[in-house]
Amino acid sequence: MRRAIAVVTLAVLVSLAGCSAAPGGGSAGDGGATEADGVVAADASTGASDVEHTVRFSADESDAGSEWESLTVEYPREHFTVDSVSHGDVTFGVDTNGDGDVDREFNESAISGVNNNDYSFTLSLDTDYTLDADDTVVVRYPAVDNPDQPGEYEISVTLNGARTTTETFTVG
Repeated sequence: MRRAIAVVTLAVLVSLAGCSAAPGGGSAGDGGATEADGVVAADASTGASDVEHTVRFSADESDAGSEWESLTVEYPREHFTVDSVSHGDVTFGVDTNGDGDVDREFNESAISGVNNNDYSFTLSLDTDYTLDADDTVVVRYPAVDNPDQPGEYEISVTLNGARTTTETFTVG
């Protein structure tokens, strides 16, 4: 029963995504005031390829005062495939006031590297941007292949190589 409710809820959210400012399309500045941390896909269907995944990670007191240097996203290796992209394909920025919109955007010149393997990517940066405790970093990576099986998958997100959170991502 829970799974059926989750599937119906996901279907409603996906259908509304095209009518709202939810993540998954456009520039890093798109977004809505209700966005939370996590991973959201432009297409969360099973087997979808080259899908843009938007990752949101909120800084906290332990991050405050440090420069935003990197974001690593690691998917379950047996289920997802992460393809390589060029620097200009990745969009990223910071929501500085918690309204869901990116207030500080960066261009590809702030990227020192986009490294990936089959199941993860790391965006290495030289932003000269100092994080505040209430900042949310936002990264859009356009080349992830979703699993062929529907379900909930645990995705690990690491800010600056220091603090990691695990996010649940639903496919199907």
